[in-house]
Amino acid sequence: MPAKTHPLQKILYGLALIVALFTGFGNMPLYGRYYIADVPGFGWSGDFFINVNVHILAGSLLLAIAVYAFMNSILHGEGRKQRLTFTGRLRVFFLVLSLLTGILMVIKNLPEIRFPLEMLIAFNFAHMGAAVLLLIVSLLALILQRPWKNNRYALRNRR
Repeated sequence: MPAKTHPLQKILYGLALIVALFTGFGNMPLYGRYYIADVPGFGWSGDFFINVNVHILAGSLLLAIAVYAFMNSILHGEGRKQRLTFTGRLRVFFLVLSLLTGILMVIKNLPEIRFPLEMLIAFNFAHMGAAVLLLIVSLLALILQRPWKNNRYALRNRR
């Protein structure tokens, strides 16, 4: 029997994604410049170091949820019973790309690690591009009510 996605997992995923996107834009010092940090309760968003740390925490939560969902699908054998929809595959691709480039962005901050400038620029653009595309695909899937997975047997019997 395929494992159901727990409602708390969906809520945590949505919150982590929103926080990661909000703080990601805040890392490009937009919030201090455009007075978003002056809005009551959002003063922290103008502090780069707080913003980066919250961004890394949100990314870590996204990584934990992704690993949990992947392992859960393997352990319950969902690959034979369900498959990702087109929008599900797109979301997985852009989420994995965002997470991998984000991990590389954290690794580059370690004192012993040095990457060439061109590589750092490529990491930055890949991370930002994947995050923006994940946002667009996720919003479209939400608006069009496209699920992550379809039941394989239901699809076969529907034809």
